[in-house]
Amino acid sequence: MTQDGKLKNDENRIRDLETQISAQKFELEKLRTQLAEEQEKSNFYQLVADFAFDWELWFEPSGKIKYCSPSCNDLTGFTANQIISAGSVAELLVFGADREKFDEFLSGAFHQLLVNPSHEFRILTRSRQLRWCSINVRGVYDRKGRYLGIRAAIHDITKLKKALGHINELATGNELGTRNRQWLKSELEIKERELVGFLLQLSQKNELINRVSRQLKEMTAANASISKKKIENVLDLLQKSSGDLVDWNMVEVQLEKVYPGFLSRLQSRHPQLTRNDNKLSACLRLGLTSREIAGLRNHTPQSVEIARVRLRKKLKLPHEIRLVNYLSEI
Repeated sequence: MTQDGKLKNDENRIRDLETQISAQKFELEKLRTQLAEEQEKSNFYQLVADFAFDWELWFEPSGKIKYCSPSCNDLTGFTANQIISAGSVAELLVFGADREKFDEFLSGAFHQLLVNPSHEFRILTRSRQLRWCSINVRGVYDRKGRYLGIRAAIHDITKLKKALGHINELATGNELGTRNRQWLKSELEIKERELVGFLLQLSQKNELINRVSRQLKEMTAANASISKKKIENVLDLLQKSSGDLVDWNMVEVQLEKVYPGFLSRLQSRHPQLTRNDNKLSACLRLGLTSREIAGLRNHTPQSVEIARVRLRKKLKLPHEIRLVNYLSEI
């Protein structure tokens, strides 16, 4: 082949390559445009989901939570990140009695075996409120028909349930049941007031005895002309009257009526607590102050404060949790 022929072939080949490059550039630009459109749609759907009124969830086929809308916070008190990191919605939120059926419903949804894509269940919010919810699910697929998991929309139907009379705490609107609950609550409040009042009287009496004892001792030391024998007799009487400060067995019996099972639950959670720790916990559960507890136990308020610090250490409470609040939740 001549030199001119080779040159002509090279020019033709270059033109063919330029045509292919141009076609590939056109195809690449087309793909970029499609990708931008898909990204815009994705951002749009993300925006819609983020601001949806209902709580939106997207589960992967494995059951892992892929997406959780921010509206979950209004319903549950938990943030989207907290729910995603928890992994299991059932364990975190679903009321214990409803958990088994909820898990069965989700399992049927994952395996696409549901006849009815809706289910009603109860949740316990972060603030321990009981709410009724309905969940609706449907499968998620890509353009090629590949299964990507399920989308779930959860709606709060508590008000509807109340309106229809489906929430039955104890007596389902029965007036007699309501009166009985109010009567029991009033009785407990009365017993608590009586017990606290009795303990306060003992505390004030012991505080008065201790004050008089100190003053008599000071008078004896300061004035030798006062008959020490008489003062010592008075001191003996005061000491005897304050010797048996409180019948703690009686206090425990009354405490059990007001807060059934408190001491047994406390001992079960913290078996290392001593008898004195339990006495202090009982007084704190009844709302007594350090000064009032000191009067009951013939101690100084400072010693009671030290005992409270030691009790906190035994209970291993972090600084942000108040001792009284912790005991009130047992």
